[in-house]
Amino acid sequence: MADNLLKMKGSGGPNGGLAYSVVIPVFNEQYSLGLLFCELLNVLTPLKVPYEIIFVNDCSDDQSGMTLDRFSREFPEAVKLVNLTQRSGQTEALRAGLQESCGKTIFTLDADLQNDPADIPKLIKELNKGFDCVCGWRKSRYDTKLKTLLSKLGNIMQRAITGLQIHDVSCTLRAYKRECLSSVPLNWPGQHRFIPLSLSLSGYKISEIESNHRKRRFGASKYSHKRIFKVIMDFFRILSERGKQ
Repeated sequence: MADNLLKMKGSGGPNGGLAYSVVIPVFNEQYSLGLLFCELLNVLTPLKVPYEIIFVNDCSDDQSGMTLDRFSREFPEAVKLVNLTQRSGQTEALRAGLQESCGKTIFTLDADLQNDPADIPKLIKELNKGFDCVCGWRKSRYDTKLKTLLSKLGNIMQRAITGLQIHDVSCTLRAYKRECLSSVPLNWPGQHRFIPLSLSLSGYKISEIESNHRKRRFGASKYSHKRIFKVIMDFFRILSERGKQ
């Protein structure tokens, strides 16, 4: 079994000094990265606490790698770059980024600009109410009607079976208290979607905020509606593995 997510880095960095880590998997998002980075700096800098932005390059074959290299050279105090050696998918990319994180609070979001960094303060506010994990809820989604419908049906099924009242299990925009992630491994593709469910089944407190889901400006989605069948299988796998980790 794989090591727990945050085993290697301890809690809050070497001296407990980093407040926030932002982890972003990247695959072929060359046109989005500049805008995303500017938005992140505009949101995080006014918070006036130490932070890091961790980009995980999942073997992009466009100019994403060059852009991320430039970020890390020009902003070494804020940017950490992780380059995967083979195409691994979002679960492994998130795992790699989380392992490198040092912040006491960890945020995750997609690199395609559909998640809005301006929602980060809302996540922090909700987390400070005593929750261990706060999820984004794309209540107004800019996806195809079929994809949105299938996602809603899947989320209804999860709420009915588990009692976890989260409306959007697949939204990458999330905030976690560092200590709760130490008990959640990511061992197989797709498992990242169910981190909140795994945490809930382990007794952690989960909440959500309505997030600002934006239209995709560049490129095309990496996923199709056919993914819903794998998501359903993964959901029951999480339930069957409860208590085995």
